[in-house]
Amino acid sequence: MKNSNYIFYLCCIISLNLLNSQSYVGLNTDNYAGVHSLILNPSGVVDSRFKTDINLISISAFGGSDYFGINLNDIIKAEDGFDFDSDVEKTPTNANNFFVNTDILGPSFMFNLSPKSSIGILSRVRAVFNLHNVSGELYENLSDNFDTNENFNFNSTDVTGTVHAWAEISLVYGRILIDSKKQFLKGGISLKYLQGAGGVFVNSKFYR
Repeated sequence: MKNSNYIFYLCCIISLNLLNSQSYVGLNTDNYAGVHSLILNPSGVVDSRFKTDINLISISAFGGSDYFGINLNDIIKAEDGFDFDSDVEKTPTNANNFFVNTDILGPSFMFNLSPKSSIGILSRVRAVFNLHNVSGELYENLSDNFDTNENFNFNSTDVTGTVHAWAEISLVYGRILIDSKKQFLKGGISLKYLQGAGGVFVNSKFYR
């Protein structure tokens, strides 16, 4: 019993890490997610709550950084409007990190071929941006010295950055394998065609 508890907790931790890197968080695991569920689990195309589901366009975008933090209450309660320089809590260091994930789900659909099999087609455009170990103090110095034109020094060690953009088309097929009073099993497969749009890579061991 104890071993099963350990396995359960381990699965929860792994799931949280996976959700942190996925798009449409909270939507693609819902029972009524439709075509969005196929992003993570192709078997969701069969035995769905919908006989047919059509998506015209959906957009998921999120980002984060350890350089600044924004309190939503400050944005809502701001009487004179929200000001980035004064209302944002900043923690500049020599190794700040930034990331942005954008996912556009284009025209997609799924429908039943028979009571035990279904098919779906997805079209997506994705872009991912990561920047690590960049000097947050650089932004502070640029803001403070922009009008004075004064010289300043900053250090950035092991700066790495990556930008990826690509499109994909997926053909999804799912089928109910076992359906009895005590057992139910379904499976799915997703075949993808990937088309790269471009990539940018930045790597700097040391810059002063």
